[in-house]
Formats: sequence, C-alpha cells, structure tokens
Amino acid sequence: MQERIPQVLHNRKMKVVNRYGWIVAIGVLLVGLLASCEDQSSAIVSEKKQQNDQEIRAYLLSKGITAQRTTEGLYYQVVSTGTSKQRVAIGDHVKATYIARRLDGVIVDSSEISLNKPVSAIFGVTRLPFLSDQAMQLVFGTILTEGDSATLFLPSFLSQGAAGTLLFPAYSPVRIDIRVTSISTETEQMDAFVRDNNIVITETTASSLRFGKKVSYPDSAQVKDGSVLSVKYTGRRMDNTIFDSGTISVTVNSTSLVKGFTEGLLKLRAGEKANLLFPSVLGYGNQGNKSIAGFSPLYFEVEIVSKKN
Repeated sequence: MQERIPQVLHNRKMKVVNRYGWIVAIGVLLVGLLASCEDQSSAIVSEKKQQNDQEIRAYLLSKGITAQRTTEGLYYQVVSTGTSKQRVAIGDHVKATYIARRLDGVIVDSSEISLNKPVSAIFGVTRLPFLSDQAMQLVFGTILTEGDSATLFLPSFLSQGAAGTLLFPAYSPVRIDIRVTSISTETEQMDAFVRDNNIVITETTASSLRFGKKVSYPDSAQVKDGSVLSVKYTGRRMDNTIFDSGTISVTVNSTSLVKGFTEGLLKLRAGEKANLLFPSVLGYGNQGNKSIAGFSPLYFEVEIVSKKN
C-alpha cells in the first residue's frame, strides 16, 4: 500500500520549495544586474581613457608642448631639476606647490604659492590634491625628486575620476604645474622641528626617543613600572599643531600608552617636566589612528603632577 503523505507536511514542503525558488531567481537577477552595471562602468572608464588621451594629445599639439608619456597614460614635462636629487620613500613627508587647470585654461585649484604655503602628503598614506594613489606613485616614485618642477597632464582615471564639481566636471583631464619643495624623512622632520622651535633635547636614547628635561627635582620619587601618575601633557604634530592636551591619570607601562610616551615618563621624577620627541615606531606606527596619520613623529610636553606609588 502506498504511504500517504500528510497534507500539512506536503504543503509546507511546497512552500519552502517555492520560497527558495524565488530566492534563487531573485539572486540570479541581482547577479545579472550587478554584472551588467560593472560591464557598463568598465565600458565608460575605457571610453573616457581613450577620450582623455585624445584630449591631452590635442592640447599638447595646440600649445606646442613636448611631453613624455608613461605606459599608464600620464603625460609630463620636467621644467627644472633640483640639486638634492632626494627621492621619496614610503612614509616620507612630501611638500609641493601647485596650480591645477582644466585644459581650457580655467584654474580650478592651487596652493598658496604667494604665501609660501605648500600642500603636503605622507607618501604611501595620504595624497596631494588631484593625484590618485597610482599618480602619486608615478610622479614621486619615478619622475620627480626634491626641488624638481614639472607640468603634469593627467587623464581622469589618474586624478579625480568621476568625482566632479561645478568647476571641474567628472572625467575631465587636468593640467598640474607642480614644484616639489621638500621631501623629508621622519628623522629630518624631527631635526627641523627641534631647530625651528628651539626645543631643548639633552639625550637621544637607543630607541630614538629624544628627551629634554625642563624642570628637575632630583630628590623626588622616581617614576617606575606600575606607577600611577597624574600627567599634564600637550601633544603636537611636526607642523606644530596641537592634536591633544590635558591632564590624565595613567599607569606606567599600561597598554594604553604609546612606547615613546612611556619611555619618557620612566626617565622622570614627581614634579618634573620634559620634552619628548619620537618617531612613529614609538608612536602610532605606519597605521596611525583617527587623528594621527601613519608614519608621524610626535612631540609631547609632559609634567608629572603627582605620583601615587
């Protein structure tokens, strides 16, 4: 005798089958739509690449400009060369002045050249205006050194891409007249900070902490591992801007403190004040945090307000 399947169970199975059928159908439809959008986007980018290249070539011909072209589609003309020949490395601080123009001559952006205020970027971490990550690598990794000046002609995919503005439409090629004012390592940045701000440094440790005691109390209690301190501090970046300040309660060698800060505290006694200057390896490393970019040296003025143990 054929086994009779309970109707309620049978209906439930049918509903599950139908439901999954719809899910699969919707999934297939979404995958198809996404693939179609990607194909369309890829086609637009490919079309704009060709169009930008033609626009740049026509502009160069009309202006009588002889420029070199990289395999990636960046055109450039070196105007003058600097004397240092210093090339950039990951984590170096790059400063440059620039004027960005549309190919019809309209200036869309510039640094404050007349006020001697170049823009800056940390190579491998942040970018200069109108330069994509790939363009940063091309321009500073292979073309320009410290002190060089050049005119760059960038297709949109190496610049702003689809991120247009009222003054600078999406997918527009751009001309950038740029001068590399400086390329500096973390050590060079710290040297300049000490020199420009008359920072008192009396010792540089094996870990590269630069330490300078400002107020000394040789008879007071020495800070040690596990000491609970009240510390007044001010933290500055290498452009001298304050990124943090206040008075905090800390336990020395706790994981909440960066290495350079802890090492500096351990050299102090209750009531003493000091300058602490250290490279990113003793700070927030190559990743940084929300307020500190990667590869950033840091400077702190600290005072041990009180010590509990």
